[in-house]
Amino acid sequence: MMAPDPSHTTASESASTQTTQWRLRYQVGDLVHYTEWTAEFAAVENLAVQYREGDYGHDVVIERRTEVEG
Repeated sequence: MMAPDPSHTTASESASTQTTQWRLRYQVGDLVHYTEWTAEFAAVENLAVQYREGDYGHDVVIERRTEVEG
């Protein structure tokens, strides 16, 4: 029986870690506002729904950023 070759790694061992964060961009009048970056998508999505249904802000967009470490 052959010993495993230590120079070969599996995909899971060599995969880099990714951190995805979300924020909300919206306008009030002519001013563009941004929320803080957060990993809690549900909170950002809930706020986006509130802004879209209300008359407080307009042009509501959920933005995503992904940081790849590895």
